[in-house]
Amino acid sequence: MEQLLNFLSNLRGDVFKLLPMKEDEMAGVDNHLSDYIEALLINLEGATTTYPILANQKQYLYVINNLQYASKHPVDFKKWRKIVLNSTRNIDNLYVAYGGVKNDK
Repeated sequence: MEQLLNFLSNLRGDVFKLLPMKEDEMAGVDNHLSDYIEALLINLEGATTTYPILANQKQYLYVINNLQYASKHPVDFKKWRKIVLNSTRNIDNLYVAYGGVKNDK
């Protein structure tokens, strides 16, 4: 279970990183945001094999679905921010559900 908690803790940071990356992209910085989100999605989907318990978790699937949507459609910053913050909240909820202590990241 400790590995799963470490994964979720790190995942939260990886997803949150999408906010400043989008801001930089909007400011004209070529930061390879599309490559980053693609790699993140590969990691998210692969984790359903490493941690099969996640494959049936609605909150985890919401994260995957929302990030897939954001990666394939034009999304303004307000919607992007909402997707990222909802995703990090879902990851936080899973972290706590599997025994992690809130704010212990």
